[in-house]
Amino acid sequence: MNYNLCQRIGELRTQFGITQSELAKRLGVTRSSVNAWELGFATPQLKHIVEMSKIFGITVDGILNVSTKVIIDITDLTKEEQQAVFNLVDCLKKYHTEK
Repeated sequence: MNYNLCQRIGELRTQFGITQSELAKRLGVTRSSVNAWELGFATPQLKHIVEMSKIFGITVDGILNVSTKVIIDITDLTKEEQQAVFNLVDCLKKYHTEK
């Protein structure tokens, strides 16, 4: 199992103040299963990773540490407002690249 995944599960569980037993109960698995995931002895099934993403309020990518990108939904904005957001992001990226 990917070390990042086992570490991430433990970090998120601790951050949310959830014990291994509590997480196990919410996922319908044993506490020893959660412990094995966190120690890297076993890999959670995809359905458990998806459920953990719901419990912790993050994407599956966030659990897997695949990406540190932030996604912002701007679909309700007008085309002009969306363009203003894009321009601002481009400006900030340029500013930080020049530093």
